[in-house]
Amino acid sequence: MENNQDLIKELITLLANNRWHEEDISEISETVTFAYNDPEAYLDTDEGAELTWLLEVDPEGIPAWVIFNELYDVFVVCDKIDELHEQIQEVCPEAPIPDFPYGQFPATPDYFIWLDKLLKGTPPGYQLISFGDSYGDNLQGLIVSRADTERIIHLCKQLNIKASKSMLD
Repeated sequence: MENNQDLIKELITLLANNRWHEEDISEISETVTFAYNDPEAYLDTDEGAELTWLLEVDPEGIPAWVIFNELYDVFVVCDKIDELHEQIQEVCPEAPIPDFPYGQFPATPDYFIWLDKLLKGTPPGYQLISFGDSYGDNLQGLIVSRADTERIIHLCKQLNIKASKSMLD
C-alpha cells in the first residue's frame, strides 16, 4: 500500500496539471504531507499560524486548505458565476471558451453542463472539479485534465479530502 506522502505527491502532480515544476511539486507535497500527518504541528509553524481556526471548524480540512494555499494561482474561486467563468477563461488561455452567456441559462446547473461540454472539447480535454471547502459562499475549484479526474477523486477519497466532479456538491 502506498504511503500518504506518495499519494499526496501524486495528487499535487495531477492537480498542478503541468503548470508547476517538479521541484515545486516536491516542496508543496512535503508541506501538505506535514500538514496531513501532523496538523497541530503544522499550525505551530509560521505558515500555518493563521489557520488555527480550522482546528475548531474542520480539522480534517487542513490538508485541503494547505493545497489550496500552495496552488492558489490555479484555483478558481468566486461567489458569482460570471466571475468564475472569467477566471476559467484566464486559467485556460489556449481554450476557445466564449464569454459568459448572460441570460442563456435559467439555472446554475445548466451553466455547468454547458461548461463541462466546452471543457471536454478543449484538447486534451479538461474538467472543472470542486476541491476543498471555501468555508463561505464561494465556489472553489480547479481545472484538471479530464483523463486524470477519476484518479484525483480516488486519491482525495483515500486522503479524506473533499473533492467532486460537480461544482454544486
